[in-house]
Amino acid sequence: MAKKWGQHFLIRQGVVERMLKQSQISEGDQVVEIGPGKGFLTRALLKRGVQVTAVEIDPELCQELRVNYGKLEQFQLLEGDVMQIDPLKLCPQGHGSAKLVANLPYQIASALILRLLPFRKCWKSLTLMVQKEVADRICATPEQRKEYGSLSLAAGLGFDCRCFLNVPPAAFRPKPKVDSSLIFLEPRDSGIKEEEEEEFLNWSRTLFENRRKLLSGSIRRHFPDWYQKDQDYLQETIGKRRPEAIPHQEWLDLFRRFINFRNRKC
Repeated sequence: MAKKWGQHFLIRQGVVERMLKQSQISEGDQVVEIGPGKGFLTRALLKRGVQVTAVEIDPELCQELRVNYGKLEQFQLLEGDVMQIDPLKLCPQGHGSAKLVANLPYQIASALILRLLPFRKCWKSLTLMVQKEVADRICATPEQRKEYGSLSLAAGLGFDCRCFLNVPPAAFRPKPKVDSSLIFLEPRDSGIKEEEEEEFLNWSRTLFENRRKLLSGSIRRHFPDWYQKDQDYLQETIGKRRPEAIPHQEWLDLFRRFINFRNRKC
């Protein structure tokens, strides 16, 4: 395995069983596995009688996977970078039919979730092993202000998110220098138009840039016309709170207010 891909192979069977239990894996399921590595999780999935599409970037590991599983009808291997593969090709069976179960390379976890967000209706669920710090940020609420941020809003826009197991370095070879966590994501409707979701992500990311400053001040700085027009409303609804103190639903309500103002202005 080339070091540049930075994968840590899962070796603890009990963790795999928790992943399969949480995913409610059953015979006949369509499962996509990203970064199968040496096939430890792959083998457990195949034993459950599921159809596995594995995506692996490392040519040496791909060869090993072909030797071990290539003759099985229920196994398909896509060799390449998952960040460069059309997400729709990962779930060809139709909307809501596939499950994603993966021990993700740490460096792609956040970017991959953002990449899959517009295509989430393809998936029934996503069960992912990620770095614990990233898991905490994905699943955070304002009660966890240190972790709560734009990634929390992005994940919460399209998924119900839950951390369900912390995993120590000893569960991997080679051992990572950080703890890991398993997260379970179930796609859901965001409550805003599909074409507005990317705008919401950019808009909220901009307002989260100075997370320790008052949100009203960030709005005044980045959207002065809106602030001038809606100053009373903004003071009443968000007051002197910082971005990290605003729950997800209030962010969406605020975004709708911004969109209405923008549309009236146009």
